[in-house]
Amino acid sequence: MKRDCPHGFKRVSKIGKNMMWEDSTVEICGGVCDSPDVCGIESCEFYNITQHGTAHFMKAAGREKTLEGLLERLSTA
Repeated sequence: MKRDCPHGFKRVSKIGKNMMWEDSTVEICGGVCDSPDVCGIESCEFYNITQHGTAHFMKAAGREKTLEGLLERLSTA
């Protein structure tokens, strides 16, 4: 599920010479964020940079792409 970072983390990208783009959207699957190694906010409840955390995130992200996972997300929303 994509949502704004609860702690205010922002990605900043430079586009061209004079344009900057900020994005605070992160993907949280199975209670694990996709950007903990980039933001470094260890106090975040979604922060998990262990190998087990990465495997759990990948499994949950794969499940979200299935029809069963989509129906589950829609029923809880």
